[in-house]
Amino acid sequence: MTDKITTSAPDASAPTGRALAIKARVLKALKPRKKLIAIIAAAVLVAAGITVTSVSVANANAEETARQCTVALKDGASAAKLVAASLAATDAALVAVTSTTLPANGGTSTAYAARPGVAAVAPVAAVAATDGVPAVPEVAAVAARPSGADLVTAATTARAALVKIVIPTTCTERAQAERIIALTSTAKTATAELDTNGTAMTADFAAFQGEEAARIAAEIEAARVAAVEAARVAAEAAAAEAARVAAEAEAARVAAAQAAAKKSTSSSSGSSSSGSSSSSGGSSSSSGSSSSGGSSSGGSHPSGGGQIGPSGTGCLTSNGTGGTKPC
Repeated sequence: MTDKITTSAPDASAPTGRALAIKARVLKALKPRKKLIAIIAAAVLVAAGITVTSVSVANANAEETARQCTVALKDGASAAKLVAASLAATDAALVAVTSTTLPANGGTSTAYAARPGVAAVAPVAAVAATDGVPAVPEVAAVAARPSGADLVTAATTARAALVKIVIPTTCTERAQAERIIALTSTAKTATAELDTNGTAMTADFAAFQGEEAARIAAEIEAARVAAVEAARVAAEAAAAEAARVAAEAEAARVAAAQAAAKKSTSSSSGSSSSGSSSSSGGSSSSSGSSSSGGSSSGGSHPSGGGQIGPSGTGCLTSNGTGGTKPC
């Protein structure tokens, strides 16, 4: 058996050994560059991701800071309005308590700052009477009350503390927001304390004015009653004095009338006695003649039923009891 030897022309398109060697060297040279490019590309992607993440985080932080600042500023503004209102009300109250003019023309009171305080009084239960021991009435509890000066001082002190609190109106950082929140909380607490002190002072001042009005009204009524009583006493005294003067005048009039009557009687008696003596001495014969008709010692009988008594006794008349009395 014989072997067939086939011969053919070589393929011109097939790479030669040299070409393959060159290609291998080229490929070997390109592999490190691709790796480098891939590394660079990966680094770029990582850097880009980091940048995007950082920007996102920064944006989120800024938004949260803005949110906190917005909340803090809003709450602070609301607290500032309460502070202003509380200060205005307290200032008005502090001015009002200096007035001594009572409402409704109630008069003029004492100074509110001089109003004394009241100590607390514990309640005491009633005790029934026992042998030899009288009963003890129940004593109601009395709450303590500060003086007017104490209440004014408390309100003034609270006001001074509140004025020192200043709430910022701008905010750009979280630290500022936290500070605004803290100051706002402090301001709210101080405002509540000032409102409490101011309200207590205002209420006590109103009660003080009521008490002063009642006191002044009672004093006015007492003065009126005293004036009425004084007028009554004065009227009675005047009436008594008038009666006394009238009685004295009447007594003086009676005495004067009696004196005049006595003087008149004395004058009449003297004239009668003088007439009788003259008649007897001037005409004894007539007396003698007349004696024959009656008793010359008996005295004469004047008209009207009287009788001229002995010399010096005047005119006498019967007193209705068997005796005589001057005419």
